[in-house]
Amino acid sequence: MDEIIERERRGDATPDEARQLAEWRRASLANEHDYRRVVRLLDAARALSADRHAPVPTAAAVLARNRPAIESAVARSRWTPWLIATAAAAGLVVGVALQRRNPPAAPGVLGVANVTTGAAEMTTVLLGDGSAVRLAPSSRLAMTASDSTRDVTLDGRAFFVVAKMPNKPFVVHTAAGNARVLGTRFELATHDHDLKLVVVEGRVALSSGDSSIVVRGGEQSGVTDRRTLAPQAVAHADQMEQWVGKFLVFQTTPLRDAAREIERMYGIRVVVTDSIVARRTVTATFTDQTAGQVLDVICSVVSAQCDTRPGEVVVSRRY
Repeated sequence: MDEIIERERRGDATPDEARQLAEWRRASLANEHDYRRVVRLLDAARALSADRHAPVPTAAAVLARNRPAIESAVARSRWTPWLIATAAAAGLVVGVALQRRNPPAAPGVLGVANVTTGAAEMTTVLLGDGSAVRLAPSSRLAMTASDSTRDVTLDGRAFFVVAKMPNKPFVVHTAAGNARVLGTRFELATHDHDLKLVVVEGRVALSSGDSSIVVRGGEQSGVTDRRTLAPQAVAHADQMEQWVGKFLVFQTTPLRDAAREIERMYGIRVVVTDSIVARRTVTATFTDQTAGQVLDVICSVVSAQCDTRPGEVVVSRRY
């Protein structure tokens, strides 16, 4: 079916193939879910054509290496037109895309949806603006539609990776107070009218009632009895988020920077030997994948060669 989808996207599918594809998509939500994932990967491959030095991988080449992860996750996924939420156990790679150096602006509408986790469940939520949220057990995240703002409501605990959109602040509303950001990584945990905030990167404006404070990367703060607490330095803020598991979010991230994040997450050395490959940007979200799976997908999409050596992975241009 992957090859038919590829031909259909190019406009080369025969009438019989188009009819077969339409019937397959209508047969189940899982098939429609899979169709959209294939389309995203094909879009990523087409973006490579902007770089004359990069051969465009076919759908079969990309999907053959990643089909098991996709198929294992489709049955566990819940889909709406505005977001994808996947259970942690699925280990799904979502939204992998290669972007041009100056990608188009992300859409400003998050959509309308509610996502709730059970007592032993964690979920990854991808929002329409490119932001990602790791939702802890017994938590609830709600989105509201708007063309001019990005607003969500949280009850429980979540780790946010917010896409940078300077003209559209991202606001998290809670019973204890609100967190306003432009683009950052941070954790919020709420309980009744108390709130805890840990900022890994960027800045968050925390407010409650008439009290407000700015919390920077490497600091923690919170709200108690409608009063914000003075920020305190945290030696290793990124290491405090161990509960999120292996959670990586790349948002138009140069491969050289993505490599450093992979090194930090998995404790391995990733060497990018080619400057052209190092500048290619990746948009991808990985949940509970191994280092090998992460690098396998990224190298497939950016058409790079990954070689495993003792203690390191070397990424070079594919000829």
